[in-house]
Amino acid sequence: ENELSLGLDLQGGLSVTMDVALDDFLKSLSNNSRDPQLLAAIKNANDAKVNSDADFITLFKDAYIKQAGPNKLSSIFAGAGKEIKPGASDNEVYSKLKDLSGGAIKETYKILSKRIDKFGVAQPVINLDENKGIINVELAGVDNVERVEKLLTASANLQFWEVYRIDELGQSLKTADENLQNYLNGISDTVKVIDTTLKNKNVNPFFQIINPINPQQDPKTGKVNYPSAIGSVASNEVDKFNEFLENDAVKLALPADCRFMLGVEEKNEKGQRYFPLYAVKTQLGTDRAPLEGEGVEEASQSYDELGRPSIKMGMTPLGAKTWGRLTTKNVGRPIAIALDNIIYSAPNINEPIMGGSSEIAGSFTVEQAQDLANTLKSGKVNAPAKIVAKTVVGPTIGEAGLIGGGKAFFISFIVIFALMLLYYNTAGWVANI
Repeated sequence: ENELSLGLDLQGGLSVTMDVALDDFLKSLSNNSRDPQLLAAIKNANDAKVNSDADFITLFKDAYIKQAGPNKLSSIFAGAGKEIKPGASDNEVYSKLKDLSGGAIKETYKILSKRIDKFGVAQPVINLDENKGIINVELAGVDNVERVEKLLTASANLQFWEVYRIDELGQSLKTADENLQNYLNGISDTVKVIDTTLKNKNVNPFFQIINPINPQQDPKTGKVNYPSAIGSVASNEVDKFNEFLENDAVKLALPADCRFMLGVEEKNEKGQRYFPLYAVKTQLGTDRAPLEGEGVEEASQSYDELGRPSIKMGMTPLGAKTWGRLTTKNVGRPIAIALDNIIYSAPNINEPIMGGSSEIAGSFTVEQAQDLANTLKSGKVNAPAKIVAKTVVGPTIGEAGLIGGGKAFFISFIVIFALMLLYYNTAGWVANI
């Protein structure tokens, strides 16, 4: 009951250094998060940051001006009702970006502090270096490092997406597959194929990666049931899948508003691991979904109708209206619920949901559902922090160490006492002689 509060050096735990990443924050401020010049400047700023003491916003400004020219910075951030006004000079935009990013860094620090408090660690240490955007965290007594890392790095970006069905994308996927096959075989529209064996190489490369799911027809009603996911990607093929998506042969064949997202990793009956693949509908030029996390007011760990751990969510009044319109529009279709770009569930909407309630159900443990609910309650991090250094410290004094130390002290005391007795008895014996 009166246990000593032992620090990280005594009872062990986790020490991490986190860098507040402003990449996504700048994208969220921009008019087009996929603007090539914006993305190039962000990449160049990140590359320069490795060998520079300058802050990220300064590096970004210098990189953008170098490639686009002076007084062009406002064009990607300015707009009606925005903090940055059209025609603002580069210095004015830079000053505003510095203020906004500084506020985002402080907000990230506050949200991480809330999450750590909910995690239940005794006397955590969390310090912020505002100028460098560095957060240092020490959590004594923590033994589940992976759980803590997820808690610290989650952005809590909750999104509700409309989805494409496999039949709606069928022709686009077929074209993408054919284009990719020709690209990999070196065949183009302007080159006449003499060696017909080329057509038999790299057969259906895109389909082999995404493993399209065929819809099932109900034998009784004849109704065709379309699954929420359009396919699956093997866990060891994710890098190749992402590589294919960046290829123009695939990219240009798909609808401009189509974005692929992966679900939670699963395992089939053969023990092979894979990710369900979903195709969501985006709003052109933005990564925002029809309903975002700010529409959620409350989140708590619960259980679904099958008794599985889940996360129940209550909407704000505005969020409830948006959710009602979204579910009305998609009756008979699925809506995908994603957290930090991972789709956790995609329930089919049977009827409009007007009460402002929703639920994320999946393969959660109770602990995972509790952590996700706490993360949502703490709020979305607009500038997520990335772990750049990590140290797992083992305990130097634990219960066994204290017991062992007590035994060693007791034995040492007995030995010294015996030597003292021997000395004095010997001295007395010599004196008597």
